[in-house]
Amino acid sequence: MKRLFPFLILSFALPLSAQQWYFWIDKYHEAERPFLKESKRVMVVNNAVNQPADFGHSVAVDGVPTSQEEVALDNAALHCLFAAVQTMNESLELEQVELQEKSQNTSLDFYSRRPLPTNIAQQLCAQYEVEALLVLNQLVLYNIVESYPSEGTYFAYLQACAQAHWTVFHRNGRQHVFTTADTLFWESDLGYTRQEVLRQLPATQEALLYLAREVGVSTAESLIGQWLPEKRYLYDYDNEVIKKGLKASQYQRWEDAIRLWSSVCDDANRKVAAVASANIAIAYELLGDYASACDYAQRAVRLFGAWKTAYGRQQQVNIRYYLEQLRDRQAKASAQ
Repeated sequence: MKRLFPFLILSFALPLSAQQWYFWIDKYHEAERPFLKESKRVMVVNNAVNQPADFGHSVAVDGVPTSQEEVALDNAALHCLFAAVQTMNESLELEQVELQEKSQNTSLDFYSRRPLPTNIAQQLCAQYEVEALLVLNQLVLYNIVESYPSEGTYFAYLQACAQAHWTVFHRNGRQHVFTTADTLFWESDLGYTRQEVLRQLPATQEALLYLAREVGVSTAESLIGQWLPEKRYLYDYDNEVIKKGLKASQYQRWEDAIRLWSSVCDDANRKVAAVASANIAIAYELLGDYASACDYAQRAVRLFGAWKTAYGRQQQVNIRYYLEQLRDRQAKASAQ
């Protein structure tokens, strides 16, 4: 399934009466971690212990650590898990996503990671009638705030880092353990005093809770397939057949467009032939025929090289890059 967005004309004109049209296509990307591939009902479970306020928040001045901040992060795990649940629900990949807010970890020991016992995981699956659990076992947030002089002024930055430990439990007893790491960075403009540049940074608690939400989003995205917009280009040229093919493509009549462009892809005018071949490659890709798309992209690479102009050489590079992407997509489609 492919979802197309309207065509738009690029704002820059290309030489020799050529220009490029671009449009967006939503392409489905398989999950980076396909641990939930067979699951439709999932529960996200809190199994983390709150991070102590005096852990992990360094302050440095002129490159020298000077102190540790105290930052209350009692609800950081919930920020992370709420974001994960919202992302999963928005994806439409899952039929049901529940959240177990109360931590199942009663040890109160932040420094000792304790995965959810298998019997508790199976009980939760049965009680809530879900097929899998996504369990957050530990979330560690740490940061450094540093300020230093810079050529008569001052500069400051805040770097926030996160490490999270997760387990996916399946109702049938299978488990997948994985860790994630994320980093965010804020920097100030130059200022005349140290206090001025530090005021430009977010509060440490605000920055770390924002990072916790990003951890939840990125983790959820890695576990579910996504529709992501990708840009595609079609070439225009001062040729009646090329323009008719473009008109057909605007209505997603790709077979008609291929028929039209094919009639000139061997044209004596190599510029027309290059443009037609490149466009046919796009059309075949959108029809799911990657082999034909690769064949015509190869033809376009060769024909653009025959232009003997800087523009032709640049398009040859662009089409060669597109050909590499096509081959990757072909390999992924064949593996499914």
